[in-house]
Amino acid sequence: MSTYGADLWNVDSMTASGIDLQNRTNNPLESYNRAFGDRFSVKHPSFLSFVEIAKEDARRYVQLIDDVKHNRREPPAHAQEVEPCIPPESHHFERRGCPKLDK
Repeated sequence: MSTYGADLWNVDSMTASGIDLQNRTNNPLESYNRAFGDRFSVKHPSFLSFVEIAKEDARRYVQLIDDVKHNRREPPAHAQEVEPCIPPESHHFERRGCPKLDK
């Protein structure tokens, strides 16, 4: 099986260079959680601080949705779809313990 160097998948150097990565993760909830957590100045904010940041975030999303709906701005950019390429040598893996795939 092929291996890929860290320079192909490590995004720290791109982030440090100021490149804004739209899809740093393939899980949208992880991405939102990271961005939401970055809005706090301390690791464990007070409840009041948390609620205020959450309300600001909600207002921002409501405004974004309204602006897109009324053509005042474009929807946020997303990464283009990528068609996964499974190397030929990976087609011969034996599937064990997964009844859904073994059928």
